[in-house]
Amino acid sequence: MTVSFKELAGSPRETYGPEGMRAQRRFLCAWEERDAVVEELLGDGYDFGGSAPVGYPGKPDVLALRVRVEPFDDDLVEQQFPGLSEGLAAYHGFAKVTADYELLAPADRNDVPATEDNTLLSYRMDSGSETLTLAGDDLLWPGNPEVTLPADADGAIQLPYTRHVLTWHRVVSPPWTAIRNATGTLNDDTFLGASAGTLLFEGATAGREFLRISGLADAEFAWRIEYRFRENALKTVAAQPLLRATDFDLLLKYEASI
Repeated sequence: MTVSFKELAGSPRETYGPEGMRAQRRFLCAWEERDAVVEELLGDGYDFGGSAPVGYPGKPDVLALRVRVEPFDDDLVEQQFPGLSEGLAAYHGFAKVTADYELLAPADRNDVPATEDNTLLSYRMDSGSETLTLAGDDLLWPGNPEVTLPADADGAIQLPYTRHVLTWHRVVSPPWTAIRNATGTLNDDTFLGASAGTLLFEGATAGREFLRISGLADAEFAWRIEYRFRENALKTVAAQPLLRATDFDLLLKYEASI
């Protein structure tokens, strides 16, 4: 960072888990320079070609996403940094700045679209099912076609589906018209591994995402856009044989690329 600071004792701290690496760093700076430190950590916005959040040392995909500022006891400054009389001490009072870092890696797929500079696209996949209820007089028992069912009987069919979710982070100007026009349409070519006509664009969820406090003390925001695609996972017997044990084994093995 270009602003004068000191890293406090006991910093950094790292955590590793299923979501990847997280870290926390604690800094000491002059109270009057706290805004500049926060701005450098979180990035200075993208409206005018600004920079992205600061990456954790040696790990550029682990980014500073949250920062907390609080006063620091001046007596502790002298204990941790004896003789500190220039730079930071030229201002009255000190701030303790705590930065939380999280892994924000791009989508690890080779079939996702390119995005604008200084933005990032992440991916996840969910599975689920819904139940379709049919009236009894629409039902047929393949094992005994002569059997008829009363009209008030209910028949439930479970329909599985796969949902693909692409999340576009730190978007300055979302494509609102394109989102509106595409919602409810099917893919006309293979997309996210789904064959043409099997992937429904359900729509998007948009939420504000904080960028920084500007030089005019105004909060600046971007958008986080979550695109949801629903893949029809139901296969006919003629098109797809029943799942065999060897087929299931393939779901648990690596492949070179998605």
